[in-house]
Amino acid sequence: ATVSVFFVVEFAGARVAQSAVLEADALHLLMDVFALGMSLYAMRLAVRRPRGRFTFGLRRAEPLAALLNATLILFASAEIVHEGVEHLRGHEEPRGNIMLVVAILALVVNGISAWLLHGAMHHGGHDHAHGHGHAHGHGHAHGHAHGTKAKGHGHHLNLRGAWLHLMGDTLGSLAALVAALIVKLGGPPAADPIASFLVVLILVFGALRLVRDAAVVLLEAAPAHLPVGLVRATLLEVENVAKVESLHVWTLGAGQDVVVARVTTRTADPDAGARAAEHVRATLEVDWVTVQADAPAASGLPSASGD
Repeated sequence: ATVSVFFVVEFAGARVAQSAVLEADALHLLMDVFALGMSLYAMRLAVRRPRGRFTFGLRRAEPLAALLNATLILFASAEIVHEGVEHLRGHEEPRGNIMLVVAILALVVNGISAWLLHGAMHHGGHDHAHGHGHAHGHGHAHGHAHGTKAKGHGHHLNLRGAWLHLMGDTLGSLAALVAALIVKLGGPPAADPIASFLVVLILVFGALRLVRDAAVVLLEAAPAHLPVGLVRATLLEVENVAKVESLHVWTLGAGQDVVVARVTTRTADPDAGARAAEHVRATLEVDWVTVQADAPAASGLPSASGD
């Protein structure tokens, strides 16, 4: 609500001050209202229990929201560049005094908002999701492991998308403040649109990183905090496990990771799958673990590499 109200104040101030960087910052602030609402809704969807066709739940709602947030940032950046070019071509000179007042107010409001959300990323972003590790071996042994530790990477991707919007506003306000001081001290009016271009560079860099990280989740790649080699080595630490085959590692989003593997034991061991699943869950804090254990005599099936 505060962000929505301040958009009206900043946009009106930008028009009166004839400032490109303030107008760009205000337009981006308007997008923040939609982005924050979308992020909040995605977080609520992500923690719903699995049901019906969605056997893994709706964890992927968060990377999808992150992609949409990045898209909004790129569109906002294009609009900022357009407005900046128009101001460079025009003959209107920004009013330094009004710019300075509005920029200071914007810096305070946006800075506090970004700071509060940054705190939420490190504290409120932990989710206590309950994962289930299923180990299937000969003799149908099942190991159920419940992850109770908080996940530091829980809602981090989605919160980062929202935080990037607010951080862009804060940087825009800071750029507007610097430009206002330059204009007020008799500097060139071009400092105003040039400041907006610098903000665009930062926003585009952050948006592209967000797209990359969201794409990694949606393409089911192994997350950076859970390398395939590390999972393989952890499985080989389990007693009687001789070989790891068909290893798959991915993340559902919102900090819920999945490991599925088939291991070959040195001797017949119906409990090896359950032990392996529990060891992976306890050592690497993985939520969903499924391990099938085969004895040497039953391992004649063609193997597939999980890498």
